[in-house]
Amino acid sequence: MPAVTGRDVKVWQKVFRELIQEVKPRHHWTLTLDGGLTPSGLQPGWTQYQQRAFARFRCSLCSRSWASAHVCVLFHMHWSKMESRGQVRMRIFAQRCKKCSQPPFEVPEFTEENASRILNNLVLRILRSCYREGHTTAEEIPSIMDTVLEGPHDANNCEACLQGSCAQGRLGPAKRPPMSPPLPKISSSNGGIPAYQPSPARSSTRGDARVKEGEVFPSPWFSQPPANATYRSDSVIHVPSIENSHSPEVQNRTPCSSDSGRDISSICCCKPKICCCSVISIVILISITIVIVVLWQFS
Repeated sequence: MPAVTGRDVKVWQKVFRELIQEVKPRHHWTLTLDGGLTPSGLQPGWTQYQQRAFARFRCSLCSRSWASAHVCVLFHMHWSKMESRGQVRMRIFAQRCKKCSQPPFEVPEFTEENASRILNNLVLRILRSCYREGHTTAEEIPSIMDTVLEGPHDANNCEACLQGSCAQGRLGPAKRPPMSPPLPKISSSNGGIPAYQPSPARSSTRGDARVKEGEVFPSPWFSQPPANATYRSDSVIHVPSIENSHSPEVQNRTPCSSDSGRDISSICCCKPKICCCSVISIVILISITIVIVVLWQFS
């Protein structure tokens, strides 16, 4: 398959003219190669577009050849609606041999198919940026790699990386977004009752807070237990009786009983061997006796 180098201006112009004429036959577009094109040199009214492509290189000193999938191709585009004319400036960045001392930068060689894919992506970008046409989410057509590449991109010998224009050198390797640490598992100390963890949506606002064992949170912090949840019988929590929780003075008191034999100690506040109910009864009897005596004297 014939190779297309970065110096084959007529080949790039011919392929570009054929592709743009298919979508905009009445508009005139030109393409020129510009070795001084840089991302920072974008003129007002122009649009920038950058691709990474697969190509091969050959050292002019030692004849060593190598392939790269990070060949930077930079475009600056301008469209004049009044004149129906468009311009494209194109730069293909070079690479140098890493085996030689003080090697020159070599221009890449593309296959005809990859050169066509590069320019096809350019036309799609022109339709979106200059004409506001086409799908904004359309992806680039990738280059065809005819060999398996090993190792990282050689940024020290990449002209685009050294000038700060290489997308690979500028963006670097893709980084994973920070992930929240997994929620701690809460062990249950009461046997069979499961300990529910906070839901991820709510616990994310707590930062690095940790749930202590036995700590009680309001109900919105916990997931609802399943409707068919079953619990083991040995997981019942025994609450100490009220009698055992009182002071020794109250524990040693004599229970109060009514005449019917009913235990009314729950409504008494008696000391040992003295029932407040008996005192109340005596006071009532004395009051009744006084009332009777007074009524009898007046009668």
